[in-house]
Amino acid sequence: MRFRPFSELDIERLNQVAGNRPLSLGAVRHFARTGHSFLAEEGETPLGFALAQAVWQGEATTVLVTRLEGRNKEVLEGLLQAVVKSAYDAGVYEVALHLDPAREELAEALKAQGFAVGPLVLAVRVLGSRGARGETRGVLE
Repeated sequence: MRFRPFSELDIERLNQVAGNRPLSLGAVRHFARTGHSFLAEEGETPLGFALAQAVWQGEATTVLVTRLEGRNKEVLEGLLQAVVKSAYDAGVYEVALHLDPAREELAEALKAQGFAVGPLVLAVRVLGSRGARGETRGVLE
C-alpha cells in the first residue's frame, strides 16, 4: 500500500472511496496544494484519502484533517501516519481532526497512532438556507 499526494487528475479515484459525499473539483484542487493531503492506494485501486491543511491558530499552526476516509483501519492508520509525517516535516507539531463518535474504526486508528480522543465536542451552526433546513453535516468534516 502506498500513500501519495494527489492532484485534480485523481478526482475519480478519490470519489471511488468518498461514498455518498463526493468531492468537488474545487475541493480536490484546494487540498492538492496543501502538502498535507494524501491518497491511499494498492496498485491502481484507491483505498482512502486524507484531506488536511495547515491552519494558523494565532500562536501556533495546526494541521487540521478535514476529512479522512478509508476502506479499513490499516488504511486509516497509514493515512494518519502520512499526515503526521507531513506536519512534522513542515515544522508543525499539532495535528487535529473532529471525530464522529459513530466512526469506531477511525477512533481505534487514532488511538493506535497516538492521538488523544476527547473530551472536546464540536458545536455547529449552519446559516442561511442550509441552516433553515437543519443541515449540519460537512462542517469541518
